[in-house]
Amino acid sequence: MMRPSPPAVDQNPPRSERGGLLLYSLAEFREIILECLDLVGGRSVVEIGGEDGTFTAELLSWAAARDGRVSCIDPTPSTGLVELVEASDVGELHRCTSLEALPAMPPSDVYLVDGDHNYFTLLHELEAIEAISGPAFPLVFIHDVGWPSGRRDMYYSPETLPAEAVHPYDYGRGAVIGSSDLVETGFRGEGEFAWAEAEGGPANGVLTAVEQFLADRPQLKLQVVPCVFGLGVVYPSDAPWADAVGALVRTYEEIPLLERLEQNRLDLYLHVLALQHAQFEQGLHVRDVEVENRGLWARVHELEAEMAGLSQRSQQLAAEVATTVAARSFTIAELLSRLHTRGSDKPGISAARMRSLAEPLLPGAPPDSSTASPTP
Repeated sequence: MMRPSPPAVDQNPPRSERGGLLLYSLAEFREIILECLDLVGGRSVVEIGGEDGTFTAELLSWAAARDGRVSCIDPTPSTGLVELVEASDVGELHRCTSLEALPAMPPSDVYLVDGDHNYFTLLHELEAIEAISGPAFPLVFIHDVGWPSGRRDMYYSPETLPAEAVHPYDYGRGAVIGSSDLVETGFRGEGEFAWAEAEGGPANGVLTAVEQFLADRPQLKLQVVPCVFGLGVVYPSDAPWADAVGALVRTYEEIPLLERLEQNRLDLYLHVLALQHAQFEQGLHVRDVEVENRGLWARVHELEAEMAGLSQRSQQLAAEVATTVAARSFTIAELLSRLHTRGSDKPGISAARMRSLAEPLLPGAPPDSSTASPTP
């Protein structure tokens, strides 16, 4: 049963359909990539890393109109990507890593590499592509050859790589421009991926891997479009379509404004991340203050309850004093006390003294009411 091919995708979708603030997808290079596909007369495309299928949909539409084929490699494909490929007659999905899938696949005209952005993976992907392609090296697009992955490894699953190929890494801290070391803010993986702790040096980063691969292959050429984290275009300089592809890419490569805009874009985005981090830290401080305030208010309520109890007992004591002073027996005790203390400076028992002692306990008494004993 024939299944309908995916509908054509608008090459300039509205902002509401393009995601959030950060442009990061290989789909942003659609004008370059799709035109290059036609320039090389390609019919087969391998996409390494399908994300949510945004660009895969465009590739499937392109292939359907040209009797082509799209093979997508993604070890953990999204539901959208799976449904998209399954609904197409011109697509296939390999649910494994690129280093597992490539050796078993037939050669392809074009490769889009946007998977695990680290030196080991990228170098071995290029070597695998070369091994299955024979003498005719294909057109290869490599995303993230610019900052921050160009000279710093990113790891989605570092445990799957050889231990000696993995730099010390960190899932929590982020990368910022101008600092080799990671920092608390910056561009972070938020637990989804880790950065190598240091930038630069041997065997570190996507661009470093490309340069290493090209070092002893002078017939291959690299051009870089310096925006949206950098697009590397690798192709054989002696291919019949090489001049046409080179000329097209050069129109984007040789625009200094693009590089300045990318620098400005990254600076602004990193500033936004710094503000978000500061807001988050302030939120933690506010939360701590609120927790402390709730504790203080709870203590205030406890003290108020204790004060209410003390006030009630004080009033009871004052009432008892008033009753005692009014009793006939107290009058007799007062007379005996005067006789006993006559000629002495010791205070005796008197109604006035008892009332002065009880007076501060009565409601409405001023806090500085004197409790000095009157002279008997």
